Amino acid sequence: MPVLRPTLDIIVERGDLSWGVRALIDTGAPHTMFDRGTADMLDIDFASGAGREQFNLLGAPREAQVERVTLMLPDFPDLKWETEVSFLEDDLNLTWGGFLGTRGFLDRWVVTFHRAEEYFVVEEPESFKARLPPDVAEEYERRDSGYRGP
Repeated sequence: MPVLRPTLDIIVERGDLSWGVRALIDTGAPHTMFDRGTADMLDIDFASGAGREQFNLLGAPREAQVERVTLMLPDFPDLKWETEVSFLEDDLNLTWGGFLGTRGFLDRWVVTFHRAEEYFVVEEPESFKARLPPDVAEEYERRDSGYRGP
């Protein structure tokens, strides 16, 4: 069975510069991060030393710089959000240029994976919540709040 690689095209904007990159949705990544190639296209200045972080990634410590950017899903150009992401000093030479992690992506969107049929869905939290059944325990409490017991 093929491996599900949940990747998305995403546009990263910083100032008047923008860059399209393919990124892996990674529920284990604490931060959204992009590699050196994306940083170079957005004129990230690593020499400034501002907002530095270190991550253990792919078995090695990696230096990164945090920058405030705007992210956009190209299929939905009206959905833009500003967030902090980390730009890695290294070019990781992967088939994708970034990781969509908790800070910057998963704190904004609900992602549902369906491994058996090899797809995933990205949606706004309100849309996801609208499909959920009511909480049975909460519904019970609401209906039986006047119950006093034997």
